[in-house]
Amino acid sequence: MKPKMNNLIEFLEENNEDIANQIVESVLDLMSLEIPQVEKDRAVSMYKSFVEFLCSSLEYEGKNMPAELLEWSKQNAYEQVSANGKISEIIYRYPPTREVFTDFITKWTSQFNLSTDQFTLLLKKVNKMLDISLEETVTAFEEFNAKMKEEFKEEIDIISFPVVPIKENMAVIPLVGKLDQHRSAHLMDSVLPKVNDLKIDFLIVDFSGVIEIDDIAAVNIQNIRRMLRLLGIQMISTGISPHLAKTAVSIGIETNSSRNTFKSVKQALEYIQ
Repeated sequence: MKPKMNNLIEFLEENNEDIANQIVESVLDLMSLEIPQVEKDRAVSMYKSFVEFLCSSLEYEGKNMPAELLEWSKQNAYEQVSANGKISEIIYRYPPTREVFTDFITKWTSQFNLSTDQFTLLLKKVNKMLDISLEETVTAFEEFNAKMKEEFKEEIDIISFPVVPIKENMAVIPLVGKLDQHRSAHLMDSVLPKVNDLKIDFLIVDFSGVIEIDDIAAVNIQNIRRMLRLLGIQMISTGISPHLAKTAVSIGIETNSSRNTFKSVKQALEYIQ
């Protein structure tokens, strides 16, 4: 390492916190952006680690990114997902950040009389670190977003399949919306045990609120009927539309039994009584 670069490294190491503060303030000023103090403090702490790692990579060609940079990137993504924000709200901060770093590197090059090659080296290392931070942010955003969607979907499934006891020996499950493989599997895995605990003889499954059912879901419903039969519970279907009936028949599922299919819940209750 040439003496001039060593002088820069020593300067960065001694003033990393002050430099980190300057970077954060410069980016915010350039973007005319105000952020909460806690977020600003977190950014300063991250850029302090950023500068420390830059020094280390210049001295030892370190390859591992600072953990705080990666954690900061993930935290940014998590906060955006939690606030129902967009990934673009994070991404648009990176170009101004690069601009600020370019200004700082230009100033350091002049201050420490660095060569063009050294200027280029600094710029490449900073841009690489920012690229990795951006990649980590986008990846984390997608992972957090997918996780929250899955959790939300599970919550919707839970409230979408209420088991409603109506008499001592019977209950009703009203189905609504689109019935696909995921929701029908949830019905099979999570709702059936609840039904069995009720110690009922009849379960009315009302399809009047279902707008669409796919082939796999139709097969799962047929399997649910068979499983209930083994448990000593008769499943009665109501409210099946012509469209749903067509889907069921097309894959070989019988829907017109006079004992287990009715137009309405009222008719089913009359049959049971």
